[in-house]
Amino acid sequence: MTKTSQVMLAAGVAALPLLLYANSGTALTPPLKRTGAAADGGLNCTACHTGAAANSDPRGKLTILATNYTPGRKQDIKVRLEHPDAMRWGFQLTARALNDETKSAGVFTQTDEVNVRCDDGSVRGVPGPCDGRLEFASHTAASTRAGTRTSVEWNVEWTPPASEAGDIVLYAAGNAANNSGTNAGDLIFTTSLRIRAEGACPLTQRPTLRNVVNGASFQPGAGLNSFISIYGLGFAEPAARRQAGAGDIREGRFPTELACVAVEIGGQRAPVLYVQGDQINAQAPTLADRGPVEVRVILNPGRPNEMRSDVGTVQFAEFSPAFFTFDGTRAAAIHADGALVGDPARMQGARPAQPGETITLFGTGFGVTEPVYQAGEIPMAPARLRDPFTVTIGGLTLAAGEVTYAGLSPQSLSALYQFNVRIPATAPDGDVPLSAATGGVRTQSGVVIAVKRPQ
Repeated sequence: MTKTSQVMLAAGVAALPLLLYANSGTALTPPLKRTGAAADGGLNCTACHTGAAANSDPRGKLTILATNYTPGRKQDIKVRLEHPDAMRWGFQLTARALNDETKSAGVFTQTDEVNVRCDDGSVRGVPGPCDGRLEFASHTAASTRAGTRTSVEWNVEWTPPASEAGDIVLYAAGNAANNSGTNAGDLIFTTSLRIRAEGACPLTQRPTLRNVVNGASFQPGAGLNSFISIYGLGFAEPAARRQAGAGDIREGRFPTELACVAVEIGGQRAPVLYVQGDQINAQAPTLADRGPVEVRVILNPGRPNEMRSDVGTVQFAEFSPAFFTFDGTRAAAIHADGALVGDPARMQGARPAQPGETITLFGTGFGVTEPVYQAGEIPMAPARLRDPFTVTIGGLTLAAGEVTYAGLSPQSLSALYQFNVRIPATAPDGDVPLSAATGGVRTQSGVVIAVKRPQ
């Protein structure tokens, strides 16, 4: 974001100009991580250019112009900066996958007007190729367009990731400079643009469906809104792994298509959470059906090359309760401070629960809550179980007052339930049996919770 041959060091050095380039057309090199991206600390060019706070002048505007992306296909991103008084211009742009904004998404192309730098831990980085390091595109000396008034536009060639990566966010900062020869009086603007993947899906192998199981107990069957795991072959390329994240959530709902894969259960699309070649993790839809319902895995859904598996069936029930475990036996549970409940000899950082302590257990398939949530939705507040239930620890069924909350886990997918329970005072040391029941159905057998009295 420099406008002259001097810029300020970005952090920790006050008011010391640094000579960056000779007037020979070589690329300006502003400090990296100044686009306003939260993953980079939210920094922008006002650390050096001291005209005013970012976006404080309503006469100016920074705009990113980009279409949705097709994986691996080059496209142009336009960065447009406007201000009636500016006489020199600069920008910095980065692309991040919303699922993990600490990593770059795709690569920029170096040109006479676009400088590409890689984050190597230094203030200004190194030239590309970046090979997976954070990547930034910015102006060159020529493209600062000294003397140009009103507005400028940079054209940045960008190659998206080769595989679909969920939504991608483009972050940019722009410097509408006064060309005074100092960093004073310049105006900084920031903006971002979220784009999504589209275009043809490339999968070519017809999927094979084998079975559908509860996603916590791994026993056959599915329950209303419960986590499920689907096993088979040909769901993705052999090395592919794709997990839904923030970049896949739209309008507060998890996607019903992920990595060119969809699942239909009882004629409804199911939210898809994870895909690999032989496994799909999903959420059972909110169905009124009970008994056997049809299941299909669909590749390239809605495209001309759509492929469907043979029809399978799964027993669908209102209740399919199960606790999540770390290893098929030890319950997935946390202390009030967030530490894992468990034997520290088996799990690093874990500690056993103590009699009288309240811990949180996690499960799925416990039925309808109040208020009611549909599959794919994310409850932002508590939603308690509607139907009667029991929790048993060490053979003792807990009284109502010993279960302080039972319902959906707030800010998680509506398939995840949590139980805040008090460990009975009579619970012995060791692996203590744990179970719960609702609607006449009990959780899987063999689940235990580690308990130990304080020394």
